[in-house]
Amino acid sequence: MGTSHGYGRELIDGITQYWYEVGYQVDFELRGHLESLPDWVQDWEGEGIIVRHHQPETFAMLEKKGIPFIRLNCPDHVSDVDVDEMAVGEMAVEHFQERGLKHFAFFTQCDHYWTRRRRDGFAQAVKKRGGVCHVLERYHEDAAPFPTWERSFQKRFLEWLHELPKPIGMLVSYDFHARSVLEVCQSEGIAVPEEIAVLGINNEKWFCRLQNPPLSSLIQNSYKTGYETARILCNKIQGKEIPNFPVLFPPVGVCTRRSTDLIAVEDEDVADTLRWIRREACQGLTVERIVAEVGLSRRTLERKFQQAFGRTMKEEIHRVRMERAKELLLESRLPIGNVARSLGFCSHAHFVHIFRQQTGLTPSEFLRQFRVG
Repeated sequence: MGTSHGYGRELIDGITQYWYEVGYQVDFELRGHLESLPDWVQDWEGEGIIVRHHQPETFAMLEKKGIPFIRLNCPDHVSDVDVDEMAVGEMAVEHFQERGLKHFAFFTQCDHYWTRRRRDGFAQAVKKRGGVCHVLERYHEDAAPFPTWERSFQKRFLEWLHELPKPIGMLVSYDFHARSVLEVCQSEGIAVPEEIAVLGINNEKWFCRLQNPPLSSLIQNSYKTGYETARILCNKIQGKEIPNFPVLFPPVGVCTRRSTDLIAVEDEDVADTLRWIRREACQGLTVERIVAEVGLSRRTLERKFQQAFGRTMKEEIHRVRMERAKELLLESRLPIGNVARSLGFCSHAHFVHIFRQQTGLTPSEFLRQFRVG
């Protein structure tokens, strides 16, 4: 298991949490996930192993030894447990559409199996909605800064950024790959998010906050992925029933920062309405108050809002509140009742009702599914 990035560390955190609960003894070695297995595995007498590894000969050796193993985040469709990249693409497109964007792009700095899956998942989600996905890929193994790229690709990248239809939502395959997009946009005078709204993946918090502007990012469900992987391995060791592979884990949501904080709507009445909802939804905002502030009849404003976003103002208020609720439940560790009060709900029961209506789960069920421990 590699530990250089937050995703890998959270996987390990979930794995060790499960094994701590069931009382298993665990051996762990700090290695990059591109490195070969250590020599001691050849003579190892353990009961099972989780491998986040990219070399087919490793799996052949483990099968020969008869050691139960689970392949986690492995290339070329051999993973037993992996990220649901189709769900990643769907969530990214929805995030952009919620901001009124109608053009979409995908960029990656390096060529790995997971960047290709993310490209395909995003492109399919765009195509399903009748759109076109503008794609540019740098076919390298590394994610080096822009000044170190070969000059021919630097030129191609600059031309691509300038030629993209704007405003546009750009999904970048990984947070660290987004750095060059943000830096080049700044140097070229391309406004982020007004012209290009940039969304990363993995929510490496420290890195996202350091960017200019701070980077919005999809939150992977890595802790739960690790926890469930450990559970599956234990069941496999004990001869119990295990799920059909691959088991795929969708992202939890989007941590929105300034890089996608825009409203790409031409109608100023609708744009003002959306601004009100984003700013005041968690402070008890009502449709009646919005109508009074915007100065149109309720019927006219509802019609215009529905045409722009495909949902009512009330539905949008609930959606924004529930996105904030999910963020608080996962990140703050506040009790559910405190979360309800902080979002302006008059009762715990009403909060649970709306949360289940929006997500299909109660807050307690949501926590059990997406947060362990």
